[in-house]
Amino acid sequence: MDITQWYAVALGGLVAVSVISYLLLSIIRIAHTYTTIYFLKYLFYPQVHRYIRGKTTRFDAVLIVAFLVGNILCTTIGVKDIPSFTRRTGLMSTINLMPLSLGGHLNLVASRCGITFEDYSRIHRWLGWVAIAEGLVHAAAAASIQKLSLHTLPQIAALTAAIGMGTVLLFSTATVRRHLYEIFLKFHLVLAAIVVAAIWLHNRSKKLFESPIVYLLASICLWILMVTLQFSQILYRNLKYGKPLNRATVQTITFKRQNMKDIPISDAIHVRVTLSRPWNFRAGQFVYLCIPGVSRTAFIQSHPFYVSWWYRDLDDNYIVVFIIQRMGSFTRDLLLHASNDLTQYGEMKAIIEGPYGNELNLELYGTVLLFATGIGIAGQLPYVKQLLEGYHNCEVKTRRIALFWEMDSEFHSGWVADMMKELLERDTDRILDIKLFVLGNYISAQTRQGDIVSLGERLSKTYEAMDVEDLIRSEIRGRKGHTVISLCMDDEASNKIREIVRRMLDKTIHLKELEFRPYSSRTYGGRLTAMLNHRRVKRSIGGV
Repeated sequence: MDITQWYAVALGGLVAVSVISYLLLSIIRIAHTYTTIYFLKYLFYPQVHRYIRGKTTRFDAVLIVAFLVGNILCTTIGVKDIPSFTRRTGLMSTINLMPLSLGGHLNLVASRCGITFEDYSRIHRWLGWVAIAEGLVHAAAAASIQKLSLHTLPQIAALTAAIGMGTVLLFSTATVRRHLYEIFLKFHLVLAAIVVAAIWLHNRSKKLFESPIVYLLASICLWILMVTLQFSQILYRNLKYGKPLNRATVQTITFKRQNMKDIPISDAIHVRVTLSRPWNFRAGQFVYLCIPGVSRTAFIQSHPFYVSWWYRDLDDNYIVVFIIQRMGSFTRDLLLHASNDLTQYGEMKAIIEGPYGNELNLELYGTVLLFATGIGIAGQLPYVKQLLEGYHNCEVKTRRIALFWEMDSEFHSGWVADMMKELLERDTDRILDIKLFVLGNYISAQTRQGDIVSLGERLSKTYEAMDVEDLIRSEIRGRKGHTVISLCMDDEASNKIREIVRRMLDKTIHLKELEFRPYSSRTYGGRLTAMLNHRRVKRSIGGV
């Protein structure tokens, strides 16, 4: 072939490669779209039975089953007799202890890796249950082939480890945690240390790089590393040269009425913390808050709360605001320090760990629908604030924001009344609408269920439960661009919206859920599916 023929072949080849590449990318793109939709619709959004603790989806259930099957296979494959089964179960239990040494408390490493609090709690919980089950099976199998003797250290250590594991399992039940939570938390750590020490003494081989000692050594090193990181983070966040320690003031929330006396709200407070070292504030962040001056035991208590608001005062101090609902002993003690006169109790020193949490990236969507129930409003307000700021700075795609909040009592609207007023004032282009839904405890005796009161052009209050399906379909019809539905709701409401979105799901509608679910009196048996799954009945978002 002459040079012109080579040129023709090359040119044709380039065209063919371009066409084939385009077709392949189109097929991959279409396959990816439909695969994603079906994955979300049938695995990621649907949840398993509502009585199973926490927000466990079908995908979570698949992973849990795979984890259990994997442990069963690793425990049984190649096992020929009881002695080998005994060794295998003990080894598997020790291996599962390694990730547990990272702690049940969400840490810097897990947060930076994008692991949510819910997922981290679930991982820790299932690892713990399986490790304990394998350890107890190991003890039972060993007892069946060898008589227990309390005259040797390894045997005493074995009995101690078995008792320790059984006690951890007993104290991990919901009933015990509900009534003895603070004791459970500290006792849990002590028992875990005792179990690890007992397993170390139980093993006759003390060669550091042989199993199972190497796994125990890895667990101890991981625990030391995590404690060091946590302590270093706390020091960095709370201490700064020339600045005082973080200072907290507890303020009573009042329900404001025009031309009438304000009504103090008795079930929630605002805690304002003046920071010694601020950080880059973003929606979705929460911190562990410790205020030693609240009670005699408060110095050993650290509880998680959403950062609901942040601002700079006239003295150029950075201040974060927490909306804290009365739930347990810590918040009850906090309410005793609440006052409209902030000089009555003065400022108290506060210790902050964090921030933790993963942002939902709602700014990528043209229409943003935010749903909240109860104290869940504390998690949604920062997103409204952030989206409005991004809109005015031309940094987001959002052109429509709708906030729907359902509350048990009309007085609860006072929790965030000033913040909502400020948000509406900032919304000069009128892209924000707020709709409140009140279930009961109306302020006016003349109010009847189903009444609708307009509090402004973009703020309304309806005295009945929200019809989430009607709200979603109404917004979808007039949406701008892709739509995201963000949830910070109790179990019942969240599961209902998940099912609605699952039915109407397409590539332009997405569902996102904040890391925590607030408590609601409507949920079955008064269950608290709050911020921490393993702290289920002790805390809620913004309320412990």
